[in-house]
Amino acid sequence: MSAYEHYSATYLTGLYHSIKQNIENGFLSNAMVQELSLIAEAVSKQGVVILEERRAFRPFTECKIKLH
Repeated sequence: MSAYEHYSATYLTGLYHSIKQNIENGFLSNAMVQELSLIAEAVSKQGVVILEERRAFRPFTECKIKLH
């Protein structure tokens, strides 16, 4: 069990993408790739899959439909 398992999937996916971007930009070493694996494993235990591309989304808003 890693310490990452105590955090929400939302927090962990943000952390995952932040670390990945910092590795790609050279701010963090490739040694941090192991941390990405630990984060992805903790998230998957919560039933969530991390997409490699971070995608923007609009939250669902309630809509009312009238049926005739």
